[in-house]
Amino acid sequence: MINEKVFLGYPISFKNICKLYPPKVNDVVNDDEFAKYQSVFTMSQEELDDAYRNEDKRIKTPTPFIYLLLTYHSDEKMKSIILHGFKKFIHESVTIVPELEIIIVGIDEEHLDPDKDLVNPRLIDKSNYFEFQNMIRDIMGMDRVEPPDPDEDPRVARIKAKTRYREKLKAKKNMGPKLGTLLAAICCMGIGLNPLNIGEMSYADIVWLIGIYQQKESYNTDIRALLAGADSKKVKPKYWIKNLK
Repeated sequence: MINEKVFLGYPISFKNICKLYPPKVNDVVNDDEFAKYQSVFTMSQEELDDAYRNEDKRIKTPTPFIYLLLTYHSDEKMKSIILHGFKKFIHESVTIVPELEIIIVGIDEEHLDPDKDLVNPRLIDKSNYFEFQNMIRDIMGMDRVEPPDPDEDPRVARIKAKTRYREKLKAKKNMGPKLGTLLAAICCMGIGLNPLNIGEMSYADIVWLIGIYQQKESYNTDIRALLAGADSKKVKPKYWIKNLK
């Protein structure tokens, strides 16, 4: 689903805690660490399960929120990336307190005044981090993730894990075009975008525009095939103005 606010570059509200700002193409291209921000904030439970399954089986897989706190606490480089990532996505500083399992929005650790800033604080914690992650996915043009099923049959979980592994190998083998190629392709669509203005677009727009354009091209190709005499039982055009899958 295309979020109209994100499409037009407006921020979206996360409860009464903060706003999330869709990054522009320029923001992504001009920051070599951006892929790391995206990765750490959209890490899913399934991805963690897959990663820890290959490690010591005695280690319990952390939730994405606990993984964020552990990473922040144990790696100085990632600590900097996480703090900068928050600044990129919510345009505010945060104080992360791993011991209390909370993230205080609106103030950095250096300037934190416990007597003032801990009165009715805006908090991100384990109760709302899953939704926060999905809103990060929204502003990046990614699909939302369903919450994990705590009662899922272990056999089903193993089958799903094997399926994800095969899909990951397939995706790695058939890697799609790089961002520069996608930007160039969009500039050739004849919709008024060019290298001088495409950088001001929301990054999510790149994903959505390519998807919609592919649907349109597929529809037009099928129509041309039918007009040329193709079998209507085999060629069934799907109208292109529809929700993206």
